[in-house]
This record gives sequence, C-alpha cells and structure tokens, in this order.
Amino acid sequence: MSAPGLSVVLPTMDEAEGLRLLIPRLRSVFEELGVEGEILVVDGGSKDDTVAVAKSLGAATFRQKGRGFGAAVREGLAESRAEWAALLDADGSHAPEDLVRFWARRGDAKLIVGSRYCRGGSAEMPMTRQVLSRALNQVSRRVLNLPVRESSSGFRLYHVASARAVRSDASDFSIQQDMVVGILAAGGNVIELPIHYAPRVAGASKANAWKLAPAYVRLLLRLKPLRGGWAAEWGVAATLILGALAAKSAGPAAMASLAVGAFFAGETVRLRLGKIPALMAAFAWIWAARAGAPLLVPAAAVFAAGLWCAAAALDSAFPPKD
Repeated sequence: MSAPGLSVVLPTMDEAEGLRLLIPRLRSVFEELGVEGEILVVDGGSKDDTVAVAKSLGAATFRQKGRGFGAAVREGLAESRAEWAALLDADGSHAPEDLVRFWARRGDAKLIVGSRYCRGGSAEMPMTRQVLSRALNQVSRRVLNLPVRESSSGFRLYHVASARAVRSDASDFSIQQDMVVGILAAGGNVIELPIHYAPRVAGASKANAWKLAPAYVRLLLRLKPLRGGWAAEWGVAATLILGALAAKSAGPAAMASLAVGAFFAGETVRLRLGKIPALMAAFAWIWAARAGAPLLVPAAAVFAAGLWCAAAALDSAFPPKD
C-alpha cells in the first residue's frame, strides 16, 4: 500500500455534523490536488456519532490516548503516513479548499499557518472573543518575536518530520505556539496565508479565550528562552532604566511615569517600524522630558499606554502588506 501524499488530521469531540460536510469536501480537494490523501480523525471521547460518521465516510479513526487538544495533535501527526499533514478544525469553521493555496506554497516553509489576522484574512466571531484573540496573538507575536500574526490558528500545513521533531507536552491549545516556536528554533521557516474563519456548523466551541489568557502568560514565560531569551529585551531594559534615571531628581512617581511613557512610545513605533526606530522613539520621549515637555506626570504615561493600545488595535485590524 503506497504512502499518501497528504494527511489531514482532525481532532474531534462531538463533531458529527461538521464531519458530514467536511470529509466529502476534503475528498474533492484531494482530487483537485491530484494526490492520494488520508483523513485521520483523532477522537477525544465523543458522545454523539462522530466516530460512526467518520468511519462511514472512509476516514481512519483513532481513539485519543492522551489528554487534551495537544495530545490529539501529536497523536494525529504520529499516525500520519504522508510527508505533509494538514490540521483543521472539524466543526466546519475552516474551508478545506484553502489547502490548494497552502499546497502550492509547501516548498517555502516547514509550517504554513492559516491566519485570520494577516492581510486578506477575516473572521466571523463575537466581538469580545475577537478582541481578546487579537490581543493575545499581538502580545505573543511581540514577546516571542514571531514571523506570523496569528500563532494560535488551528488551520495548518505541517512538514511532518519537522513537526514530529518538536518536543512538546502541552495538553491544551498552546501546542500551536509550541509547534511554531519549535520549528523556528530548529531552523525551519514558518509563513502564514490568509483564511476566512466561519461560524461552526453545529455544537459548541471547546475553546474559551478568557480561560486561555492565564495559560498564555505561562506559555510566554516557557517559550521565551527559545526566542532569544530575556537578554533580547536589552533595549526595553535600557529604556526603563534611562527613563527612571532621567527623572530621578523629581521623585519615584516621576521616575516611573517617564520610564513607562518611554516604553510605550517605543512599543507604539515598533509595531510597524521595528526595533531601532522604537529605541529612537523611546529615547526621544526621554529627551523631550529633559527638555521641559510635561512628560513626568502619570497622565503622560497613561496617554502613551493608550496610544499604544490604539495603534495595536489599528495594526491588528489593518495589517500591512507583505
């Protein structure tokens, strides 16, 4: 039996209705690509007829052994017999037809991420969930210096050998960032292509962005050493120290205000222009304070923080062209 050209991994938990629509569409994608494909359903203990539907439509079905979404991804990749494996949500929110574009770019990277937040991407999501998702991705992109605007996406095309080489024991959705950082740390390239994220066909989402927020903090602390470590933030440290020293004679409140203001001034510029312009902006903030501008008061720091929030929101809503 020859190895398939493309595997599709579908972690499931009560997704029978989604699979009824998704699997036939995947078969059509295989035909369009001209490849032999396999569909691997990794089921986490569904109470509906997910497994029966998957089997009836010809998908290979496995009962998940480990715990959580992270284990489902690892087990699906381990079962893959192809050189390339796609990961999709089984609820119908991802259009499998987008795999045609991903497949055409597979030679450019070891991981292609489907992004709602890069130029051309879009999402039909409740506003509160979308704002929090964009914010978490913005922070993780900044702290981990990632080349993609959405590291949490569940729509991906993996070079299987590269993905298997990543060491991760994540049981939750942080497996997504583990894979991005792990492949980058091994010297692999990661790119993103735009996708549209649609409402699920049926059932309820298993992800809760508010519960994921605390896990994001732990995630960033865990992965930062693989992305240059905290030593890479020397510019931020220098900004805070210089800002505090510049206002030392005015007292602790002024020291804190100037340091925080300079930090957010730099981060606002960094969103689009990079590290060096960001440092220049931060030092300009400090210089302006020393020259007599009213930047030593807490209101100035609040203004700078608000400016960054507004700029970050605009940057996320209107990403730059590649």
